[in-house]
Amino acid sequence: MNDTARALMLGTLVVIAAVALLSVVSGCFSERSFVMRAADVRMLPARSDEPAAAADVSPSQRTDARTWLRRVHREFAGLLPHHSRPALVTQDLCDADGRPTDVFAHFRVNPDTLHTLAGNCRGIAFTAQAAGAKSYIETPAPDWNGFEDVWIPVGGGLELCGRLGLARDEFGAPIVADCIVILPGLLGDNGVLRTRDIAAGLRANGFHALALEQRGHGQTERRFGHVAYTWGALETGELLAVSEWLTAQPSVRRTGLIGFCWGANHALLAAWEDGRGADDRGVPERLAPLQRRAGSGPHYSAGIVACSPVLRFEKLIEATRREWSVLKHPVYDALQDTLEARSVRKGYPEATRSLRRLLEMDAAIDPSLYDGIVDDGIHYVRLMPHNGVPVVAKLEAARVPVLIIHAANDPLAPAQEIADFMAPLDNPNVAAVILPDGGHVGFAPYARRYFYSLLANFFHVDRGPAAIPPGRGSAAAGRE
Repeated sequence: MNDTARALMLGTLVVIAAVALLSVVSGCFSERSFVMRAADVRMLPARSDEPAAAADVSPSQRTDARTWLRRVHREFAGLLPHHSRPALVTQDLCDADGRPTDVFAHFRVNPDTLHTLAGNCRGIAFTAQAAGAKSYIETPAPDWNGFEDVWIPVGGGLELCGRLGLARDEFGAPIVADCIVILPGLLGDNGVLRTRDIAAGLRANGFHALALEQRGHGQTERRFGHVAYTWGALETGELLAVSEWLTAQPSVRRTGLIGFCWGANHALLAAWEDGRGADDRGVPERLAPLQRRAGSGPHYSAGIVACSPVLRFEKLIEATRREWSVLKHPVYDALQDTLEARSVRKGYPEATRSLRRLLEMDAAIDPSLYDGIVDDGIHYVRLMPHNGVPVVAKLEAARVPVLIIHAANDPLAPAQEIADFMAPLDNPNVAAVILPDGGHVGFAPYARRYFYSLLANFFHVDRGPAAIPPGRGSAAAGRE
């Protein structure tokens, strides 16, 4: 073989290797399905089948969320991939004096490089694998086996689209069970594979499941595009209406709620809205008359799970005032692509990549809203102080179990915010775990068995923190 032929062959091999590598890498940074299989779920023994320490169980046979998480994480920690640093649960998130733990120091993470591929390749890959790749607004998402689309009235003529799957017995009849509501991430819909996988998995494990599209999302947006999405200001009360609608169904005992990303913020706000007083300072005076007040409760009494919440939402508002590229900050770039796509599809005056500007243009399409609702809405959804502006400790009012799941290498919502949020919180109903890996909402790609086992046990009728005491598991006894 002469030098020319050898050079041509070498060049061909290099091209083939480069194409193969590109194919592998691109696959790592695209949405994937992570089915919730029976083999992925490990169940704890039923409460009635095991002796329980007095410190673990209250007189009503319920365990507070923090005690429950400590016990369950101890059981399931071996399901996590090996890592040099252990996960942090609630009690690890502050020291004896109540100061927040330095999360990044514990996990040996450099927060300044979390947004880069070089500094956080795994976190960004897990984020991409769990994120929706397509939008389904003009047409519904592909059908799911065993699910049907329903419309849920929430007041004022507005109905929300949901995809409902009922668990059934061997004869095909719906069983009496808890129904878990699943919310997508920012402006997502029921085309997200993560939502489908979890909904189908919960149904296979004996739960009813409802994948919900709120205002501005999916088929609800297609049918009610004239109704503004207020990013939680009005949607939170509507989530409570969904819980009430579900528990009025003959086969639904209680409801639970899972939210991802901004859906996780919605979930946390629902826990607050359910438990807060009528004069709570977290509700601006002008906003209160527009809100739907909850009926009797509690709502989502089977529990609420918030996966990768964006606790300092206003930092995103500030960050998106400038332009980001995929090379500079791939996560912010993807967020801005979502914002821009919405502004174009809605026919707004400008194609904006600014979150603040999108909030303003969203509010402007609805004549029932008032000037200034954007600022009032930000006040309502604020969960942490920002630029010296104080905040009501909203989750002190939560009366149902709440579990926050986060990752140390989240490239969008820094994990330190979880410790800062939890350290002063004195409500045992609210627990949190920070995992070593998983990026933003990428818990199934990172640790499928741990994540799915945690969800299945958290909501279980006699294994979770909201366990129904023995002898009270009937439909009537469990109604909200």
